[in-house]
Amino acid sequence: MPLLVSNYSWQQTKTAVFLSLPLRGVCVRDADVFCTENYLKVNFPPFLFEAFLYAPIDDASSKAKIGNDTIVFTLYKKEAVMWETLSMSSVDKEMMQIIREKSILQAQEKAKEATEAKATAKREDQKYTLNVMMQVSCIDRKVL
Repeated sequence: MPLLVSNYSWQQTKTAVFLSLPLRGVCVRDADVFCTENYLKVNFPPFLFEAFLYAPIDDASSKAKIGNDTIVFTLYKKEAVMWETLSMSSVDKEMMQIIREKSILQAQEKAKEATEAKATAKREDQKYTLNVMMQVSCIDRKVL
């Protein structure tokens, strides 16, 4: 069973939250970070850090820097307001599980959309390449 990390520090501005999480002698490669707009989880065995964020963040532009036995997160807020706390208070186990599941589904949907967009872009590139090759071939035939 993982040990929950509670010795972290955080600061904020109206537009961003800065979270510093010590890794306690764990290899940097072993740290697993999962972030969605309402949920942040860092698993670095045997430790676990979970935050059910006070308000939504822009997970696409938020960043994590790992180094010097610390992970430093820069989480950009969707709304420019000051938070009372980092995590929502009075969240029961059932609500935690719902937020986790919703976050996982949200991440899977984003990954699926990204994969589909990449496949579409690849098909468009292939079509363009084929059209250019056909035009070059047609020009070559006309020259000969």
